[in-house]
Amino acid sequence: YRIDIGDGQTLRQDGVFERMLIDQAHLQQDVSHATDTILQSNQQTIIAEGLDKDGLGELQKGVDQNNKKQLEKVLTAAIIQKGPVHINIPMEEPLYEYREASSNLPVNSVKVSDKAQDISLSEMHRIWKEANSVLVLAGCASPDVLSKESQNNLAADGRVVVLTEITSNLSHSDFHAHIDQLIAPVEDLPNATAHFASLQPDLLVTFGGMIVSKKVKSFLRNHPPKKHLHIDPKKAYDTFYADVEHVKCLPNQFFQKISVDSNEENSYKNRWKNLSKIRRSSHHNFFLNAPFSDFKAIGTIMKSVPGNYHIQWANSTPIRYAMFFPVPKGSHSFCNRGTSGIEGSVSTAVGAAVASNNPTLLITGDLSFFYDANALWQSHLPNTLRIIVINNRGGGIFRILPGEKNTPTFQKYFETRHDLSVKHLARQHRCAYSKAKSLLGLHWKLRSFYKPSRRPKILEINTPPEINDKVLMEYFKALQ
Repeated sequence: YRIDIGDGQTLRQDGVFERMLIDQAHLQQDVSHATDTILQSNQQTIIAEGLDKDGLGELQKGVDQNNKKQLEKVLTAAIIQKGPVHINIPMEEPLYEYREASSNLPVNSVKVSDKAQDISLSEMHRIWKEANSVLVLAGCASPDVLSKESQNNLAADGRVVVLTEITSNLSHSDFHAHIDQLIAPVEDLPNATAHFASLQPDLLVTFGGMIVSKKVKSFLRNHPPKKHLHIDPKKAYDTFYADVEHVKCLPNQFFQKISVDSNEENSYKNRWKNLSKIRRSSHHNFFLNAPFSDFKAIGTIMKSVPGNYHIQWANSTPIRYAMFFPVPKGSHSFCNRGTSGIEGSVSTAVGAAVASNNPTLLITGDLSFFYDANALWQSHLPNTLRIIVINNRGGGIFRILPGEKNTPTFQKYFETRHDLSVKHLARQHRCAYSKAKSLLGLHWKLRSFYKPSRRPKILEINTPPEINDKVLMEYFKALQ
């Protein structure tokens, strides 16, 4: 009743995010609070004229029951389907009175069916057994997405190749964790088409969330599998233009039901294994001699992270560089992969640091950090939070993308060149601050960076923006 009459802080909120949501709830207004103020309005239809105290009590009881039901529904949807919901709460002034009360809001423990709803179990067995070459690709996932048993079964199958991204949180000696490192060099070979054709699978099986690697998307779109299954209880995107079939169950349930066809490795699996072996050697040699740059800095950081850390990667450049390096043992990696913009990366990391029992490390670029620095403006920053800002004075990822770069227009509108420092923001938010401008300086600063402290710590690393893209291009050439 306050909307559309010229009052401040009022707008039509219902349905504003509708196309992005799993579910939404628009709660009814509390009638036991500010009752006289509500009754003053000639627009309100909440409280009937002349309602007595008992009637008002019954009305409030109905409001409470409705709101509890709505909250239970929408929070259950958020937890089970792992997606965004919108809860709209109308409140009347005054806003400053409150009471503390325990709230036991039940959230339904809905179990995802262990049956593949769209494809029968026998059909899955047939598809799996008939494929001579199987490529399993894992996207963003929680650390418990696959049991050790399921991972070992996949590794033991002689026809199966498993590609993982750092955000899949899977680590197995027989899985291939550096997708771009494997694929990118093939693009520039004289016989690239023949090479890619030899890596093309009969069957592609995917699970987890968004895929970071553009290289693997391009490869599979140009050399599509005969069949693509996506394992997920909720949805299946046709990311690779291969007419995806949706298997509605949890990944672990699917792989537990698929038997190992053969322990003897075929030529398909051996091709990927040999490719990985060559790339590892070339990567090691290049990294040892690489100049100080984004590439060198992130590789050095990855070697320094203690094993119990919860790592948050910012978009866009950091998460892509992360794909080239081994994950610190015992750590887990997360990133906002969806629309995949830089906004919100710091907020997510701060929220994770507050919620996690483990120390949290955010590795971010400068634009992402500056864009979302207000995330630090609150009173709950744990002293276990660590933030590393790779400051290359702009959007370095745009120098990697094709196009003319040596123009004022590029620097101003795409790269967003700047001369800002993280130092003042760090001090403003009472975080300990240090800076590195060289490889030697970085090694020195990292020696004490993870040690316990009474405040969160921010380490700013200044890398040379003019050479970062050239180092990456040389890296891919070296891998050939």
